[in-house]
Amino acid sequence: MIWAGRARPRLAIGTLVIATALLALAAACQAAPPAPTASQDPPPGPDLVEPAVQTSTDGLLQTTLTAALGPVQVGGRQVTTTTYNSSFPGPTLRVRPGDELRVRLVNQLDGMTNLHTHGFHTSPLGFGDNVLHHLMPGQTWELEFGTLDDHPPGLYWYHPHAHGDSDEQVSGGMAGAIINQGAIDELPGIAGLTERLLLIQATQFAADGTAVPPLDQQPDAETRYINGQVNPTIRIRPGETQRWRIGNISSDDWVDLQLDGHQLHQIAADANPMDRVVAQDNVLLGPAERAEVLVQAGAAGSYELRTMPFQGEPEAVLATMVVEGEPMNPQPLPTTLLPFEDLSVLPIDRERQITFQILDGPEFVIDGQEFDPTRVDQLVQLGGTEEWTINNATSSWHPFHIHINDFQVVAINGQPYEARGHQDTVPIPPNGSVTMRTRFLDFPGAFVYHCHILGHEDAGMMGLIEVQE
Repeated sequence: MIWAGRARPRLAIGTLVIATALLALAAACQAAPPAPTASQDPPPGPDLVEPAVQTSTDGLLQTTLTAALGPVQVGGRQVTTTTYNSSFPGPTLRVRPGDELRVRLVNQLDGMTNLHTHGFHTSPLGFGDNVLHHLMPGQTWELEFGTLDDHPPGLYWYHPHAHGDSDEQVSGGMAGAIINQGAIDELPGIAGLTERLLLIQATQFAADGTAVPPLDQQPDAETRYINGQVNPTIRIRPGETQRWRIGNISSDDWVDLQLDGHQLHQIAADANPMDRVVAQDNVLLGPAERAEVLVQAGAAGSYELRTMPFQGEPEAVLATMVVEGEPMNPQPLPTTLLPFEDLSVLPIDRERQITFQILDGPEFVIDGQEFDPTRVDQLVQLGGTEEWTINNATSSWHPFHIHINDFQVVAINGQPYEARGHQDTVPIPPNGSVTMRTRFLDFPGAFVYHCHILGHEDAGMMGLIEVQE
C-alpha cells in the first residue's frame, strides 16, 4: 500500500458494465483475505428520503449552489462539513435533452472551488464545464451548461473539481445528482415505475462531528451513507418492480452491491442506456460510476442491500428493502432497450497509449508526468474518432474518467470486449489495460482525463486534452 499526501491507498474492483470480464482477473489479484465485516450492522433506519428536487421549465433550469462549511444533519447526527446549500448530498437537478442548466455558484469556503457536471456532453469553454477555472473565496460565478437535443438520458452528478482540493471537498459532501429525462423513460416495462434515487457517499466524521481529512480516513472506520442516511428503509410491495438510480459519488471508495434474495437488472450505466437488460447478482461500482437497475420484489420480508468486502473495502449494510403490503402481479421485465452507436466498427483517426503510474516518492503520474494545467498532453482534432489504450502500471485498480465525451470499451487486457453501451468512467485492472474509442464531437476547448480516486487526481494523476477545430 502507498501513502502520499492526499493520495490515500485504495485497492478495489470496478464497474458493472465490464464486471463479467473483470471478475476472474479480480479474483486472481486478491492475494489477501477480505477485510472483516464491520463489528455491528446498523439497525434499519427511517424510510429513504431523497434530496430536494429542482426541475427545468421551458428548457431552462436556473439554480443557486452555495458552497460552505457549516452544520448539517448527516446520518441522524449534526456534523460540520462542506456541502452545497447545507445539504448532504446537494439538491437533485432534473432536466431534459436540449435544456440549459444555469448555476449561480457562490463560494463561502476558505479555499478555491469550481463545478463539474460529471458525464455532461457540453462545452468546456468560458464559464461552462471548465475545471481549469477556480472560484476564489467570496466570489460568485454565473455558470451555463447547455445540452444537445440528443443528450443521453440518465443519472449524472455534479461536484467540485479544483485541483488539489477535490478529494477533501467531495469527501466532505459537496456532490449531488443530475437526472436527464429521455427516451428510456418511456419504454414498456420502465415507464411509470416508482423511482428511487440512491446516492452512496463514504466518509468519516470525528467524535466532535468534524470531517476527518481524507488522508486520515480508514475504510473500516468510515460510514457509508445513502442520501445522507444510515441504512434507510426502502419499501416495496410483493411483485412490484421499481427503478433504482444508484450513484457512487464517494471521493475514493468502491462498492460491490448485493441485494439479498434478488437480482439487479441493469438498464443503464454512467447515464447511458444499454442496448439490453443485464441481470446481475452483484453491481460493482468504482468512484463516480452510476448504474440504473430494475428491482422486482419477491416474498414479503426484509432484505439487506450491502456492499460486500473486497480488497480493502469492508462489508457494510447500505439500506434495507422491506417488502410488504398487497401483492402485485409481477410485470414482465424488458429485454431489449435502446441501440447505441457502435464505435468499434468505425475507422479511427489516431491511436494513443496512456499509462497510469506511481513512481518512487511516491508520485502519482500519467505518462511519467504530474498534472500541469499549462501543458497540453493530448492535442486532438474536433470531429476525430480515436482509440486510446489506458495502461495501468501499478498493482491497484484506477478508475479512468474523461470529461465532455463518453467512450466505448472495445478491449480489456488486449482481448476484444463486446460493450452494451457507452460510459464515462472505467476501472483499469492492476498491471493491465483497457482500450476505448471516443469521438471528439461538437465542442472545441481544453478539458481533462484522470484517475477518479480523487486523492490520486489531486496528487497529479491527471492530464490535459485540447480539442482544436
